[in-house]
Parts: sequence; C-alpha cells; structure tokens
Amino acid sequence: MTESIYFHALHILEDNCTGCTACVRVCPTEAIRVRDHKASIDPYRCIDCGNCINICRFHAIIPICDSLEIIHNFKYKLAIISSSFFGQFTEDISYEVAKQAVLDLGFDQVAEEASVTDFMINIIRDYIRKNREKRPILSSNCPSVVRLIQLKYPSLLPSLFHQEAPMSILTRYLRDKISQEYGLEEKEIGIFLIVPCIAHVTAVHQPEGAYKHLQDGAFSIGMIYGKVRDSLKYLQNNPPSIDTYPKGLTWALSGVQADLVDCDDIRALSVNGVENVMEILSRVEDHYLDQYDYIVLRTCTNGCVGGCLNVENPFVAMSRIKKMIKEGKEEDYDTSELYELYEKGEFTVVPLAPRPIMELDKDIKKAIQKMKQINEFLTMLPGLDCSACGSPTCYALAEDIVLGKASIDDCVVLLKRHSKDTEEDEDKKNKDT
Repeated sequence: MTESIYFHALHILEDNCTGCTACVRVCPTEAIRVRDHKASIDPYRCIDCGNCINICRFHAIIPICDSLEIIHNFKYKLAIISSSFFGQFTEDISYEVAKQAVLDLGFDQVAEEASVTDFMINIIRDYIRKNREKRPILSSNCPSVVRLIQLKYPSLLPSLFHQEAPMSILTRYLRDKISQEYGLEEKEIGIFLIVPCIAHVTAVHQPEGAYKHLQDGAFSIGMIYGKVRDSLKYLQNNPPSIDTYPKGLTWALSGVQADLVDCDDIRALSVNGVENVMEILSRVEDHYLDQYDYIVLRTCTNGCVGGCLNVENPFVAMSRIKKMIKEGKEEDYDTSELYELYEKGEFTVVPLAPRPIMELDKDIKKAIQKMKQINEFLTMLPGLDCSACGSPTCYALAEDIVLGKASIDDCVVLLKRHSKDTEEDEDKKNKDT
C-alpha cells in the first residue's frame, strides 16, 4: 500500500494478530483486511472509531498516544481534560481530587472541557438560528463522525456545525491569555488534551478544518488514570480547593447535549453508536429527518464515556458523572471574552472536503472494465458476507480480487464446496470402477 496522507492513532502488532477477523466484522467503513493470518488497515477508509481496538481480545490493535514526558519541552504546561475523565473514578474519589491529581503530574494549569458547556450550547443555538436552511445541522464534536461524513456521506458536509469543539476553543483562548499574562511566546506554551478516544488523538495530530495545529499532544484517559492513582489517597486525606464545573460534565454524555440545545424554537435529536449514526445519516440524506434542527452524533456508546481510551464501563461512568452533576457545587466561568471572539469569527473552521477512497483505476475505461470484473466475481461468490476470507463482505472480496489484493481461493465457502464436489466425484468414480 502506498504511503497514506492520513494520520491514525492506532497500530497493529503483527506478532499478536491471529487473523481471527473479529476486527474485520466490526469496522464500519470496511477498512480492515486479513491476509496470511494478519490484519491490515486501509488508512484511506479508517475513521478512528476504535471498534477494532475494543473487539480485539489479543491486544493486536493498540492506540498510539503521546508520552507524558513531552510536557517538559515547554516552559508553561496546560492540560485540558475531557469531561468523561471524571467518570472513571470510584465514587469515593471527589471531582476536586481527580482534577488536582492531574495538576500534580507536572502541569502549571488544568482546564476543563466542562467549563465552556453553557457557552457551547448558546453558540450552537445561535448557529442554528442563523443557518435554518442547512437543517438538520449535524454536530461536529466527534472527530470520528466528521471523518465518517467525509468518507461515506459527503453530500452532508455543508450541514456540519462549522465551529471549533470545546477543547479547541479553550486552546485558542487560553494560549493567547497565558501568552499575554506571562509574557511567553506561543511556542513556549504546551497545551495538551486528555482524551477518551483515538479519534481525538488523531484530531490533535491532523486537525480537520483548522488552519493550524492547535494542541501540542494528546494523552489517553487510561494512561493518565494510571499515573494519578498513587496520589489519590494522599489528596483524599488533604482535599484541595479547586474550581470545578459539574454542570458542564454533561458534554460527555449522549443525549444530554441534545436536551440542552432543545428549546421552544429548536428541536434536537441525539444518536450514539456508529451503526446507529450511519443509519441516521442515511435517513438525513434521504430527507426523512428534516423536522429536526440539530442532530448530535457520537460513534461511541453513550457518548464520550464509551471511548476506547477510557478504563471504566460507559454505563457506570455515565452514572457517576450524573451523580457529580447532581451533587456538585457549580463555579462560574467567565465566558464574556469567548463570546467576543465568537462574534469575530475566531472559532469558525474551514469548510471540509470529502475524503476520496482509492479509485479502481485512473483510466475511466479500465475502471469500468474492473467494475464488470467485480460483478463477475460477485456472481461466483456465495453472498454470505461471513468475513472468513479476510474481507468484510463478498463484494469487498470481489473488489480485492480485481485489485490484485486477494484471490478467489480465499473464499472458504467455495473451497469447501470444491472439496466436497471433488470428494463426491472421487466416490462416484470409485463406485463406477
């Protein structure tokens, strides 16, 4: 395969791969193939949903995140924490303790995605009211959803909410603020995200719609969780005084954002799970959901709490966050400067382009001929879509055969049929003699 122009925050450990094809069956974009008992990922089709990581019981597909040591390359170090982080801890670990534990890892400041939730809800409503002709407007908070639309539903790109996500808005705002307050150059300030999924890691290293890289690295929630565990007991006995934003933690939960956006003149819908998201996007394309003004889409179960870089079960994490929201003391976060920047268009992203999938052939005549060949092979295949061949469907196998990436002999069903027919022929021959 030629070198990809796309970065992906995952890696296959070939020594661990058994060729079981479990990853092939759960990939929503048919990006994975198994050949010679080893999996490979097509970088042009991958959307970093993390399904393959979650399903692989051999740990053959692993996430790639930055190392915590890179923070020491900067004079001033800021961590921005995803709201789902706080659902990972047992209920005896307070919100404040978890946040202070991250600060103690060597950061000069810790900020929360949750701090700008109210601001985000207001600008989403404002955007919807100014862009009624685009309804339903699709949320762009989940990078995996954005890539899915680019890949499989490009006609819906104009309907995406064209503003930065909360952590990127905080990045832009706080980098300028820190630079002015401490007299530091931008390159001296390191801003890092603590994220629940590989899609957010990929978005840091290869942002979609941004004019430049906003953050300097991304750490998995699971890794940070492991780093802070040792300090939790001390902090519990010496509770810190630190600002928290429990109401804003709703951003990590599926359904809540839509509920908050929903009001008298705006109707919102929430969808989670990549298969459900794909079904809804197909219905949006067919104009079956034009009654909605805004649709929140997350590829992970229950929203960001279901990301593959978390450590806790998404349902348990969601329950814990809801408890924090209910019992927490709300701190005010001054968003007046953010509104000023929003009015100036500082958080508007570049319109996104479709992600082309590999062509059958650059020559249109050859491409048509290959399409005919695909259909010919398809008539020969059983149509079971069992994935035993290493391709996700019979059509995908036919395509792989024509492109020289597979053989008709990879079809296990056909081989069994051929073997059975051979045995029957031999038996008949023996009987005749």
